Amino acid sequence: MHTIWKGAISFGLVHIPVKLYAATEEKEISLNLLHKNCHGTIKNQRYCPTCQRSVESEELIKGYPLDTNQYVTFEKEELDQIQEDASKQIRIIDFMKEEQVDLMFTQKVYFLGPDQLGSNAYYLLLKTLETSKRLAIAKFTFRANTKLCILKPINGTCIQLATMHYANEIRPVENVPNLSSTISVDPNQLKLALQIVKGLSGTSDLTSYTNPEQERLLAAIQSKIAGQNIVLKPTQESDIVVDLLEALQESVRMNKGKNKVAAPKESKRGTRNEKLG
Repeated sequence: MHTIWKGAISFGLVHIPVKLYAATEEKEISLNLLHKNCHGTIKNQRYCPTCQRSVESEELIKGYPLDTNQYVTFEKEELDQIQEDASKQIRIIDFMKEEQVDLMFTQKVYFLGPDQLGSNAYYLLLKTLETSKRLAIAKFTFRANTKLCILKPINGTCIQLATMHYANEIRPVENVPNLSSTISVDPNQLKLALQIVKGLSGTSDLTSYTNPEQERLLAAIQSKIAGQNIVLKPTQESDIVVDLLEALQESVRMNKGKNKVAAPKESKRGTRNEKLG
């Protein structure tokens, strides 16, 4: 697995070196945008409509919109100074029972693995969480943002880290349209519905489910490959320039080599003429 963050868990006075790994991966099949006429790859560019030109990343700053045409702007250095804690620490601030944590707050899941040093402290924390049946609530700086997260033991061998939404990021359920404060359900319909739930319970597990759209798209791709229904990407002008430049450089190198071989011959000829004279 590729390490995407490296730091330490701060557990009281205990310092536990850890590495962060992605626990999930997107399996969505990526399709490129092509120009239908020539099959050239379409590229996205950062374009400034005021200057009417493309801009480079070093020309960009960030701005908070105050009005239609008004912004408060920030340089990268200013945003770095605003960060709460740029240290490489996952600071545990609380412990909670699992049933106290609302799944709505869960954002993204990672694995925390021990670094080369400090594995004893890592497994001590894992066993402590497992025995106490608690989740650790913590904060850490990740990709320039202070994240709220929970630490959870998995299968007695690994600590799982899940980043969490802050409370002000959760929308109130009262904002959902057409909800009723008074609910009336027909008892006979409820009885039948409960029978269906009972009949379907425990018949499968989450690992048995697959993505049907992904499978159909993969089958379609294989079918097109088998039928040789493949288009060639056109040669870009930039590619031609690079090839020409390489050819010129190689030609110069070859000419230098010839000159080096020819030089001794001229020297010998000159020596022979001197002797004949």
